Amino acid sequence: MKLLSLLTTLITAALSACSSNSLGPGLGELVGHWRPLTQSLQPRGTMDGLFIVGTDGATEDHVITRGVYPNQASGELSTHEVLYGRIGVNRDKFVIYPDSLVTTDVFYGPTYRHVQRDFSARSHDSTQYQIRGDQLHLAYYSYPADAPVLTERVLYREP
Repeated sequence: MKLLSLLTTLITAALSACSSNSLGPGLGELVGHWRPLTQSLQPRGTMDGLFIVGTDGATEDHVITRGVYPNQASGELSTHEVLYGRIGVNRDKFVIYPDSLVTTDVFYGPTYRHVQRDFSARSHDSTQYQIRGDQLHLAYYSYPADAPVLTERVLYREP
């Protein structure tokens, strides 16, 4: 019983530390809704997104594709993925600690919904950011093939 109590105390302290880091300097300027420009996909379709940072450090990272599958109109929803998590901010860097990834995909039918909760194999690389007016400039590593690639993106604050 004492071991369980000790573990509970340690977990609570760790979560509190993440929470207090999240609410530290830098979070305030990230709070809001940020959207990248819509990208054209090949051979067809588009991809856009939405990155939401709440005042409590909760995040949602949406990736939406439209018109990807044959027999779909260009604006018709194909997939929608939402990564829910919490953000840890330290100066000009942040890390997202994921909670769940929820995927809907019309390829598998109109009611298809998949929820992933195990992120033990996911790297926790930090993202460097800079805010310039209504633009959020990001630099982070993505893993499109067998090696990491430094990726840069710009998101635009929604009013």
